[in-house]
Amino acid sequence: MRLIVCAVAAGLLASCAATAPEPGKPTTVAAVCDQPDGSRVRLEGYIRYRRGLLSFCHATNGQTTDCDMALYADATPPADFNVMAPPPTGPEPAHARLTLKIGQSPGRMDDIPDHFSASDIKVHLDGGTTAGEGAHVRIDGKVSIIPPTPGEPASSKSCWVDVDWAAPVA
Repeated sequence: MRLIVCAVAAGLLASCAATAPEPGKPTTVAAVCDQPDGSRVRLEGYIRYRRGLLSFCHATNGQTTDCDMALYADATPPADFNVMAPPPTGPEPAHARLTLKIGQSPGRMDDIPDHFSASDIKVHLDGGTTAGEGAHVRIDGKVSIIPPTPGEPASSKSCWVDVDWAAPVA
């Protein structure tokens, strides 16, 4: 009997872990860094691997734990990052920096190999589906503000969002 009670309790805990968290405050990709540090936000945009010299997946004890991604306001793919070429002229497309944990539940993503292509990007969504590079998604998470460097203009403020839920945009 005790074994059955433990099994039922474990099942209930597992089902609770898969429920959507409280939705974040709706905001836009362009305005996410204007939100208070630590606040929950909800954004819609196009998920992409972050292009940049400091974009990577993080590992702890040899196991990947999370990856840097980006949510772009526009569906148009950004220019490919090339450290050997000059950056494209003009402003960078509006995007929010994201951190997604590795896992199978909504708001998490599959680990990506060292040498990967766009087809290796798989973000798990509510409803059991996945989103690939360039998919239109809604995410919820907590914003972390990086304060501007003293003496720099306020427009240089940046942030990232720790994603805890993702869903397709209908």
